[in-house]
Amino acid sequence: MFVERELTVINQAGLHLRVASKIVKLLNDFQCDATIFFDGREANAKSIMSLTQLIAPPGSVLKLRTTGPDAYRAAVELEKLFRNKFEED
Repeated sequence: MFVERELTVINQAGLHLRVASKIVKLLNDFQCDATIFFDGREANAKSIMSLTQLIAPPGSVLKLRTTGPDAYRAAVELEKLFRNKFEED
């Protein structure tokens, strides 16, 4: 099973190290693989280093793809984290 979602970066600082850490921490609670695509690049969403290399500024629209037994739940929870501005603003 796979799930795809579009996620918009709506916090003021974009996708930076602290945000990447929150994404990885959240996704590591789920049995799934997760990839985020942006501007022709892709990142393992369970890797802080991979995520920070996306260099996604505020307003960026990212594509998320999750696969595995927890794919749907992981996507839903990640959507919530994005909507809540990563609990930063």
